Amino acid sequence: MNPGIPPLVQDSGVPFDMFIQALTEQLDKAQAAMALKARVGKLPLTFAVKEVSLDLRAFIQMVDDDVFVRPAGPGDAEASTIKLALTTITKPMIEENAIDFQPEDPKFSLREALGDSKESEDMQRRLERIGVRNVQQLTELRKTAGTDVIARLARLPVNRLQQALLSAAAPRVTDVESRTEAGNGGVVSASNRVHLTSPLLRTGRLPLVRAAGEAVPVVEASDGRMVLAPLAMQLGCEAEIDFGDGEVGHVALAAGSVGRMRDDGRRS
Repeated sequence: MNPGIPPLVQDSGVPFDMFIQALTEQLDKAQAAMALKARVGKLPLTFAVKEVSLDLRAFIQMVDDDVFVRPAGPGDAEASTIKLALTTITKPMIEENAIDFQPEDPKFSLREALGDSKESEDMQRRLERIGVRNVQQLTELRKTAGTDVIARLARLPVNRLQQALLSAAAPRVTDVESRTEAGNGGVVSASNRVHLTSPLLRTGRLPLVRAAGEAVPVVEASDGRMVLAPLAMQLGCEAEIDFGDGEVGHVALAAGSVGRMRDDGRRS
C-alpha cells in the first residue's frame, strides 16, 4: 500500500473516464513537446506518435454507477486484461461528434424540471446516459419515441417520468409589463404584455390562448418563448394554452406563475 495514494483509489482505483483523460493528456503533452522541438530546432524531419496500444491488467468494479479501474499488482492472477488502442483524431472530427456545450437556459434545464432531490439526481443521470441532457431533447424524444420507450431505455418508472415530462413542458410566466401609450387626440391607452416560456413553443406556430372566457392575443411566439397582450380583466386569471398536437397547458397570467400540463389528454 502506497501511503501517498488516497484510500479510495487504493481500494477502488480511478474512474475509467479519468484514466482515459489522464492518458490522453500525457499524449497531448508529448505531442506539444515534439512540435516545440521541431519549431525551435527547425528540424526538417521528426517523429510523431500515430497509435498507442496498451494491455492493462486491472480489476473492474462499479461504484455509484461509475466504472472504476484498479491496476493489478504483482501476483494478482485474477485481474482482467483491458486492451486499449488509442488513435489520432482531428479538430473537425472532434467538433462534428462532440456534445454541444452551449449554456443551458436554467428555465429549461433538467435539474429545474426534475427538482432538487437525490431521486431527481439519479433520474437525471439515467436520462443523460441515453443522450438526454436538456428539456428540449426530452420533449422531442417523447414526441418521436413515447414515454414508455424513454422509461425502458433509461430504466425509469413510467409514472415518475411522466410527471417529469409534464413539469418540464409546463408554461411559466417570466414577466408582466403594463404600458401606457398616448394615441391620436391625446387619448391615453393602457396595454399589458405577459411573457411566457415553455419548450413546447415553436417559431411559426401560434398557440391558441384563452382566459376569462375570451381569446388572448399572441403578440410574438418563438422557440421556447411567447408574448401575450391580455385585457386588464384577464390579468391574474388562469389561461388555457393549446400548443397543438393535443398539448394543453394552464397558467395564471401573473408574474412568476408556474403552470401545469393537462395529463394524458384528460381534462385537468
